[in-house]
Amino acid sequence: MPSDAPFFIVGSSRSGTTLLRLILCGHSRLHIPPETWFIADLVDRFPLHDPLLPAQVREATDIMVGHYRWPDMDIPADTFSAQAAALAAPKLVDLIDLPYREHLRRVGKPRFGDKTPPYIGIVPELLALYPDARFINLVRDGRDVAISFVDAHFHGRPYHADFEWTRAIRLAERWRASPHAARILEMRYEDLVRDPEPVVRRICDFLGEAFEPAMLSYRERLDLIPERERWIQQKLARPISSDAIAVWREKLTALECFCIEASLRGDLVRLGYTPRFRAPAWRPLLAATAWTLRRLGKLLDIAVPALERRRIFRRAVYL
Repeated sequence: MPSDAPFFIVGSSRSGTTLLRLILCGHSRLHIPPETWFIADLVDRFPLHDPLLPAQVREATDIMVGHYRWPDMDIPADTFSAQAAALAAPKLVDLIDLPYREHLRRVGKPRFGDKTPPYIGIVPELLALYPDARFINLVRDGRDVAISFVDAHFHGRPYHADFEWTRAIRLAERWRASPHAARILEMRYEDLVRDPEPVVRRICDFLGEAFEPAMLSYRERLDLIPERERWIQQKLARPISSDAIAVWREKLTALECFCIEASLRGDLVRLGYTPRFRAPAWRPLLAATAWTLRRLGKLLDIAVPALERRRIFRRAVYL
């Protein structure tokens, strides 16, 4: 009998997680609402197992409906607040379940997932809330992620110590060496867009679900993307293509590629991505460049966008 345990798509933003969300929403049993984000704040502030006090319920409710992404859930704040207040001695998971269950009710499906990439940082907490949960970690070439961050005007650059891609890779390494390893399936974005069906079949097996061919018709579900995000997801209106693999080869100048690889080289190599500057002779200069970029990071954060706005640069600068 199929499980109704929740599942979470995690990793780094700009790694194909929205594509995977649309694919999985095509399953007759699975639905993934818009990104939640607020769970990270909740598990940091409230007990994971004990019933919440009325004041804690109100505070948690305020955090949820006050998050800038709450409107994406399309649930009136006052309606949700009333539902939360009506719960008898709820635990934190009971509050978190409310919007998920509402979305399942609307679509008539029994099993929910969540696609909030940074939740790779709270895997143990999510397992405390949902002991049977599964996680799909989608990994993409960090150079392509860095390009996509710039194109989407996302905060974060490869030279930042807390660059989201770097953080996700390190967290994934931690969980692989933990008791949670069996709960996490790591898949590559490049495999998904090169030949989607085998990847989706493997994910279905991991979730204990039967593969359904309709899942691959993801473009029929573009309306699931929140309106304010559709401008950065325009490529999803096209058929799946391997053209999105190794975009860095065309978009990056030699200098930009060198700087990005200086910051990400160790993780790229461990993941099996081949650096452009891979000869041993480059290593001292790569290390020195990474050190310099980290120390100039705040200046670059200000200077590069300012120069772009003044059209001193003729193209987007991927630094």
